[in-house]
Amino acid sequence: MEATQLGKIKKTDFENTLFGLNNEQVMDYDKHSEFNFETNENTIIHLYYNENGHIGSWCNGNGWYFADNLGSN
Repeated sequence: MEATQLGKIKKTDFENTLFGLNNEQVMDYDKHSEFNFETNENTIIHLYYNENGHIGSWCNGNGWYFADNLGSN
């Protein structure tokens, strides 16, 4: 599964774009927290799903979507 990067994008704009790519179907959402002990930094990754699986991620102002899972629901 290959991701397509949307580049710098606000979270709300990313969610609206992903909603449109997902045929305006309701998406599931989860957050994943990663802690880097070497740099003492926490990163939160926002994950989006539909019934086909993982359809997108947003983190630190960047968004990615997975076209393979954006088929008709």
